[in-house]
Parts: sequence; C-alpha cells; structure tokens
Amino acid sequence: MVHSLIPMSVDIKVKKFEEPARLINCMELTAALGMACRQAGEELMMAQAGMVLKEYRDLVLEKIGDNPRVDEKLLSVIRNYIFKSGETVDEDSLVTLKLGYEFS
Repeated sequence: MVHSLIPMSVDIKVKKFEEPARLINCMELTAALGMACRQAGEELMMAQAGMVLKEYRDLVLEKIGDNPRVDEKLLSVIRNYIFKSGETVDEDSLVTLKLGYEFS
C-alpha cells in the first residue's frame, strides 16, 4: 500500500508546483525513472538490488536521452537528485520503479 503512494508523490512534486519539489529518497527517484522510461516510450530498464543508484540513474538518462516526450520537470528532479553516500537500489526501490512505470 505505501509503495503505491510513491508515484503519486512524485507526480504531485512535478506537476503541482511551478518549480518542482526535489525527490527525497531512492524510492521516489526510482519511481520517477520508471515514469520517464514510460513517457519516452522505452521499455523499463530493470535494476538489480544492490546496484549503485547513481549508476542506474545515469544508465536510464542515457537510454531516454533528450526525448521530447519526457516532461522537462520530471527530468529536472531526476537530474538534480541528491545522492546519499553509498546509496544503492534496494527491494523497495525495485517495487516503486515498476509502479512508476505503470503510473504514467
């Protein structure tokens, strides 16, 4: 149940404010990455638990490129995410990644 709230949170942060609110944790970031893949018309690039989150984010950004179908505010919050030292993809993030892809 709580996982399903994460994509809604990202959507609110991106769409309801003139300047998007920053993402605050890895679950929000992975949900946003799933949303961006869907908007770009790309298949969801799956991550593995334990993968370095910044590396995964960079792979997804490389894959979607500057696709004009991806909301610019969504890309902004993805690019400006502040990583914690040693932050990795965890099991919860894998769930929100899929939910973000399905949300868009």
